[in-house]
Amino acid sequence: MRHPSGKISLGGLVLLTLIVGGIYVGVMVVPFYVDNLDVKEAVAAAHNRAAQGAPDDSLRNTIIERTSDLGTHWERDQFDRDILVPGLGLTPEQISIERSDVTGKVRIEVEYSRRVRFKPTSHVRTLKFRVVQDGIPGQ
Repeated sequence: MRHPSGKISLGGLVLLTLIVGGIYVGVMVVPFYVDNLDVKEAVAAAHNRAAQGAPDDSLRNTIIERTSDLGTHWERDQFDRDILVPGLGLTPEQISIERSDVTGKVRIEVEYSRRVRFKPTSHVRTLKFRVVQDGIPGQ
């Protein structure tokens, strides 16, 4: 990495830049994937409640309530500005529930996206997530 004269080589500089860039992206993106794990847990809890005969609206409310304090999301205010709001902001339309009367299977699917703003720039990327729990509830 160092030359005998004490200078840093170009390869060492590139390696250091890649390591720092990887750490930066990890710090910016990993919290969104950790929140997604909590969404998976909420969907699994709703799927287990389906075994008790809970109606679809109740299952949707379970998912929305359990994710209401996770992370943040962007919304437009009355002045058409983007503001950061607590919670994932899931809506019932983003949660689909399918039941099979023949097999007893229940499929719950949640699709949502999160916007990541890379600081200190204003570059924004959208991450799309999809969580599916399928099977016979309670097994």
